[in-house]
Amino acid sequence: MKWYWVVPFLFLAGCDNAKAEGANNMKVEAARINVELGKPIDNLLGSSPLEFTVDCLDAVNMCWYEIDLAGKKDLIDLSVTQPDSTLELKRVVGVDVVVDGDVTKDVENVVVTLRGLPDNSAHEENKKLVYNLINDLRSAGWKKYYFPSDPRISSSELDKFDWKESVFGMTPLSHPLFDSNHEMSMQQWLAGDGFYDWYLYSGQYIVHVKVQRRNSSTDPSRSGTYLVKVEFKSLENFWRTDFEEKNRPQWKTLFPERITQLLEKRSEVEAKAEAAGVMLDESYQPPRMEQVK
Repeated sequence: MKWYWVVPFLFLAGCDNAKAEGANNMKVEAARINVELGKPIDNLLGSSPLEFTVDCLDAVNMCWYEIDLAGKKDLIDLSVTQPDSTLELKRVVGVDVVVDGDVTKDVENVVVTLRGLPDNSAHEENKKLVYNLINDLRSAGWKKYYFPSDPRISSSELDKFDWKESVFGMTPLSHPLFDSNHEMSMQQWLAGDGFYDWYLYSGQYIVHVKVQRRNSSTDPSRSGTYLVKVEFKSLENFWRTDFEEKNRPQWKTLFPERITQLLEKRSEVEAKAEAAGVMLDESYQPPRMEQVK
């Protein structure tokens, strides 16, 4: 399972920075919005100082709620709360919430877009910005997440095997390169294809930090333009959509067998890793709902 996302660079978060902050360096006031994960969407709509646009498709009983400040000087200070954590996100320019009315009227799927640095800023500064975000998540109680079929390999073990093509024959969702507990080197940062994916969890929610890089045409090794998004999903939403649509009504019944199969795949890959001298992250504790006995 993977959260796919394709965003044209026309809409990169850094692209509107010059317009928003400008040479006159005007002070920008930020609206404050609180997104309560697991609470009714009406709570968010009623408390937000900014109005969400709403687009509903009755045929599938789904609604999309959006605030888009790209290209404007306005910003949002966003707090994302649940019983187990409170996360503060600054310099937000977009909030998107999807509600599947056949499942719930609560907020369980949120995508946040951050205003990045100006276009063609230094890679080093953008890397720092992203890791500051990851550190904020960790400080708020979000922990590194391993998909159940993925080997529990920390980034500190990367020098023990060739991970560029695969990780012992597989392409893991939670790749050891994107380890929220370790910061990759600048060489590692620039070696990839320009797509970065970190997964963390807290309580009954999972977060996906998604970064896209486009190198500058004039100095590609030193600077680029970055898009940074943060997607929150309930674990139930995350796992329900892992099943084929025809099986989703009974996904909870099928879930234990699904987890068992994925854990068996993990064991196979981890056996190869250990044979190659790689140490496993055996201290990892999965989310409660994945602790199937």
